[in-house]
Amino acid sequence: MKTIKIVAVLIAMMWVSMGQVSIVRAGALLQDLENQLMCKCDDKCGKVLINCTCSTSDKTRAKFSKMLESGITVEQIVKMQVDEYGETVLSAPSKFGFNLTAWMTPFVALVAGGFGVRKVLQSWVGKKGDSDSVETPVAEPKVSEKYSKRLKDELDGIEL
Repeated sequence: MKTIKIVAVLIAMMWVSMGQVSIVRAGALLQDLENQLMCKCDDKCGKVLINCTCSTSDKTRAKFSKMLESGITVEQIVKMQVDEYGETVLSAPSKFGFNLTAWMTPFVALVAGGFGVRKVLQSWVGKKGDSDSVETPVAEPKVSEKYSKRLKDELDGIEL
């Protein structure tokens, strides 16, 4: 008799915990869905649905919760929203077709910018290095001697 009570309590606890897991899972699915979609409110706030606090977003969340509880998957709901509103309802562009450029362009720009900065720095360092490494022509010391002599004459002419 005691074992039957223990088994009954264990079964009841498992049943209650399974219900809690499904509630938590449904909440996680709803958050995942809200992260994937933009809010389509009247004032066009431009926020991701999870961050929007308008009345339209509350109605949308309630609608999505009912859809998830009825067994519709997140992917199906996203597809239905894209069919209704177009790809502008997605919080991030899809990774197919022309939208792939939206994902690739920042990385290509960073690499190209890095090569550009490297090229500019090499040209600056190259110009400085070239002027240091070039041997001075033979005529230049004569010019330098000419100015040194003139400077010496000028300084000698100054009375203190």
